[in-house]
Amino acid sequence: MRVCRWIFGLLALSPAELLLANITGSDLQNFNATTNGLDFITVQSSETLGPGIFNIGLFANYAVNTLPRYEDANGRESSIDDSIIGADVNLGIGLTDFWDFGISLPHVVYQDVSFKGSRGEFGDKGMTEIRANTKLRLWGDRSGGIAFVASGNYNLVENNPYVGKDAGPTINLEVAVDSTFMEKIAVGVNAGYRIRSPGKAIIDFPIEPLGDQIIASVAASYLFTTIDTKLIVESYFAFPADKETKTVKARSASASEVLAGLKYDMTDQLALHGGAGTEIDNGTASADWRIYTGLNYAFGFEGKKKEPKIVRPAPRKPQKKPTPIARFVEAPREPVGPAEPPGEGDEVFVLRGVNFAFDSSSRVLPGTHDILKELTDHLKKTGYERIIMEGHTDSVGSEEYNQGLGLSRATTTRDYIVKNLSVDGSKIELRTYGETRPVADNGNYQGRQINRRVVFRIFYPK
Repeated sequence: MRVCRWIFGLLALSPAELLLANITGSDLQNFNATTNGLDFITVQSSETLGPGIFNIGLFANYAVNTLPRYEDANGRESSIDDSIIGADVNLGIGLTDFWDFGISLPHVVYQDVSFKGSRGEFGDKGMTEIRANTKLRLWGDRSGGIAFVASGNYNLVENNPYVGKDAGPTINLEVAVDSTFMEKIAVGVNAGYRIRSPGKAIIDFPIEPLGDQIIASVAASYLFTTIDTKLIVESYFAFPADKETKTVKARSASASEVLAGLKYDMTDQLALHGGAGTEIDNGTASADWRIYTGLNYAFGFEGKKKEPKIVRPAPRKPQKKPTPIARFVEAPREPVGPAEPPGEGDEVFVLRGVNFAFDSSSRVLPGTHDILKELTDHLKKTGYERIIMEGHTDSVGSEEYNQGLGLSRATTTRDYIVKNLSVDGSKIELRTYGETRPVADNGNYQGRQINRRVVFRIFYPK
């Protein structure tokens, strides 16, 4: 509830007026957390929010020496002359399996300017711009992909010399590429072009409105599953596309920063961010250093449940008929890799509809009964010999705990179909893999939701 009050309080702030603006966010490719909350901090991956999934984000960053000064022609000062606390309120929503949309409302909530002389500063606190973005995934799977990202921002700050008088919106067109290795390491690259609609130069200011820019960013992350935390490192750049824009001597029209931080999954839905960054060179609005913190809260479901997917593996050699009793077998430790491999079982049912609520083995999500009935009707028609039923979890929690939770989920599913759908329980063997066989990214909400599942492996008489 406190987070909600902060969000509504920020939204109530009025647009800022200033003598000379520090533009953060997509307008200058400075700190700008993604609205979908997936994978990285400011760099986009190819993944989109699933249909019907929402992400609410609240980020704050404290930046030192970002405002322009006109009397420091020989370089930057070592002492702190200005500092600003900015806050972004973000909302993202998944529209389809490959398309999402987001909006961000950046605010200035505090500034301290101690530098005396010709300088720029915000004339008031409040919202500085409105940013919107959309992402279309062109190709991809659980290991990575390619997406097209379009974003735009509309300046709300008066007398903004970086934008100019009566300027139009800024449009960013980018391609996002990412890849995941060993289920824990992810890398991403964004590259594109920023199209500006600059207005007339503000009189008496020694800089010109910025022109078009080439933009790029890179990111890498490592997921520590034992502590539900991602280490993320990023760097982002913006360069003039044609000619160098007139600016102060100590500041180039380019912008470049590097940052590192942690993303800790406090619960299945709530993630906490924190980290720090610094400028690579003295670019426009680049901070000597900055620290940031933020929260992402995700909720919702992936819309209508998909039909059960049947994977038909290659024919197997005949096996001896097992003893017809229900039992639990501790699954062997295997390297984390592609889940539900077709090598075991004559038919493998990957039932995405049989998903469980977080930290629950008994509360299944809506639509489960109909999907289980469809499966059991199929089994009764084909005359199966035995079933291996596997329980899987996400990575939140200890490995030992998740092993037990996976078994509980398989047991609950078996008991449900035996009691309600008249399946012979003596032909069912239970296994648990816990968190060791993910099929989606455990580093975000929707991936963890998919990883909580029960898998059926069906064997027929030889």
